This record gives sequence, structure tokens and C-alpha cells, in this order.
Amino acid sequence: MTEVGSALRAARTAAGISLQGMSARTNYSKPYLGQLETGARMVRAEHVAAYASALHTPLDHLRDRLTVESVNELDDLPTQLSSLLLPPVAQPRGDHPAFAATELADAEQLASWARARQWDDGPAPRRAVLAWLSVNLPRLQQLSAAGGHGRAFRAGAELADIAAAMSWDVEDVAAGRRYSVAAARLSHAAGEEVLTAAILAEASWQLLDSGRPAEGLEVAQLAQYLARRSATPALRVALAELEAYAHGILGEHAAFQRAIVVAAECRGEAATSRVEAGEIAAGDRVADRTLTAVTLSMLLGPRRDWPGPGQQSRLLGKSYRHLIATRPDLARIAFGDLDAPLPPEFLTPAMAAISSARLHLMIGEPEQAATQVGQALSFDNRPSGRTAARLSDFWHESAEFAAVPAVGEMRAVIGELVGHPGFGPHAVIWP
Repeated sequence: MTEVGSALRAARTAAGISLQGMSARTNYSKPYLGQLETGARMVRAEHVAAYASALHTPLDHLRDRLTVESVNELDDLPTQLSSLLLPPVAQPRGDHPAFAATELADAEQLASWARARQWDDGPAPRRAVLAWLSVNLPRLQQLSAAGGHGRAFRAGAELADIAAAMSWDVEDVAAGRRYSVAAARLSHAAGEEVLTAAILAEASWQLLDSGRPAEGLEVAQLAQYLARRSATPALRVALAELEAYAHGILGEHAAFQRAIVVAAECRGEAATSRVEAGEIAAGDRVADRTLTAVTLSMLLGPRRDWPGPGQQSRLLGKSYRHLIATRPDLARIAFGDLDAPLPPEFLTPAMAAISSARLHLMIGEPEQAATQVGQALSFDNRPSGRTAARLSDFWHESAEFAAVPAVGEMRAVIGELVGHPGFGPHAVIWP
């Protein structure tokens, strides 16, 4: 919190008020205020509000930065995102230089480069993205939403979203949540409803994966509300499916069924929608890339192998099987084809087959699951990295069907390939 404290001190001294004078204007002692300004004590929202009141100066930019910096694994993320329901802050925030055109071009190039590499099994470009954000995120947070900085906000939002996804990928949950908030706020400041909702879709999935389905549902519904008038068909599909997943994980069968129907309707709309590339706004192009990343994160999963704290397979499996048993008509429409082509360098045939196999496990079709795994191994008979991690997931998730001969055979093969000593706990060794 040193930067926020320093900014409070700068605001105080610019107003010509001493620490003693500030103490007289607030309920805090002089030593306490000194600790806030030097970073010895954590700055909270009420401290920023006290300074703003005493100085008769809006300090929303510090409150926003404080929100981003203070998010941690235990915070209520929907609460942190509640300011998205309000119009972007438009008041001037001092004389802060705008980003040069060359800086923005470099940032956009970095985002494109990082998007293309964020799911590689090798070292992700996380360091480069975080380095850019550490320098430029404070600059972005100083700019006014009414100052014509939309391009800068969009570039920063995409890079923050990439940072959030890469942090989740390596299980740095606290950093992922911080950057999710930063990305959503920057996109909101740019007035990009579709991009903001797409960023929230990524955050919703990460919450589901980390075992916080109630929060994930709330964030998905917030995204639906924000983009209620402007959502693209692809965005509607993603958000409807996330809502369905959240209800399914929570065991809310009736709501799960309703969301499944909505998702199917959205898929049909997306399939018949044709938008000319030249008509797509800049923010929507970034949103499309973000949605593709969300889909990839669902299919590829994080780098860890097991267990996933969200337990989607076990919990969603119960809801899917309940749906099949009680509403087979809905079960037939619950699973649709992917609406947008995904980069083949990421979604390889082996990974696509493993994803299909795990889905068959969830809905209680072990024979078909074993067939899909067999196909995956025919595509890649020496799996490593993320492919090996997802095979390991299949090994654990298929335990209830171990007595099925075809599944037992595949489990034995996987155990040998990915290093299950005695089919016990293990860790995939990353190259």
C-alpha cells in the first residue's frame, strides 16, 4: 500500500496541510496518519474517504487503486466489482500525461503476443505482462474516463485479463483476482460493455474452478446485466453456459435446467449470426479474443494435475446425470458444438479427445469415454505437460468406473504414461 499512502501524502501537501492539521480534520492521530502515508499501516477505503472529505477533493482514483491492490483470496469478488454498476468516473484527475501512440501500439502488440503464448506448456509470458502492468497500471488509474483514453484502457484491460488468466493457470489465486478486478475496471472506464462482460466471464470460470460457485454465479449474472443490451451471440452463449455450470455445481437442478435451455437458445442464435469483420468495433474484437481465451481455459484447464478445488467433474456430473434421468429431452440439447474455431496449436486433437472423454464420464458413459481416451493416446503416445495433466484428471475422475474393462485398460495405460506409482498421488514433472 506504499503507493496509495504516498499519493495521500502528496494530496495533503499539495493542499498545504500538515499532518497535525490533517489530524485535526479527521479522527486519526498524527502518528497514525504518518504510518498510513509511509506504508507502515495498511490503507483502507475509509482512510481514503477521510482524506477526500478533509481535503474537499475527490480521490476516487486512489480508492479504485486501493480496491485493485487489496483484493486477496478471501475477498468477496462480486463486492469488489460492484462499482461496475455505476457510470465510469468522469471527473478530471489532475494533469496526467496520456499514453503516446507508440506506447499504445507496443501494448497492443504485447497483448497479441501474450495471447498467442499464454497456454503454452513452456514458460508463459507472464513476466513481460506483469512488468508492463507494474509500470503502467498506476498510470491508467490516474486517467479520467472522460478524457478520450479508450484505446489505452482497452489495451490495459486486455493485458490485465491475460495476467489474471496466467496467474490462475499457475495457481496464484490472489494475483488472479487482483488482475481480474483491474481488467474489469479498465474496460468499464473505456465504456466497453461487451469487453467488460467477457472479462467477467473469465473471472466467473476461475471462481468455479477454485471452488467458489456462488461467487462465480453472481459474477456471471453481473456480466449478463452489464451487457444486457449489447452482448454478442458468442458472449450470450458463454455467460449462459457459465450460469448453468454454476447452478449445476451448486446442485440447483431446476435453475440448472432453465439455464441449459437458455444456453441452447443462445447457441442457436450464435450459429445463425453472421457479422462482417469490418463492422466489429475495436472493443468487440478484444472481447472476442477474451472469449476464446475463456473457452480455452475451460478445455485446457490449469497446469496443475489434481485435485481441482472446484470439483466440477464430480459436482457437475451429478447435475448432468439428474438431467438425463429426469429430462432426457433437455439432455439432448445440453451439449452443443463449439461455435467458434479454436486455435489448433492449443486445442490439439489429443486435448479435444480428452475433453470429450471427461464429458462422457460426467454423464455416465464410461465406454465412450474409454474410446475417446484411446483416440487421444493414438494422437499423442508420449503425453507431457498439460496433456499429461488432463489425462491424470481422467484417471482420477474415472475411478468410479474402474471395473468397466475398457476404462480399466485405459487407466492402466495412463498410469504408466503419466507416472502414477501404484496409482497413488503423484505430480506431473514439467519440462
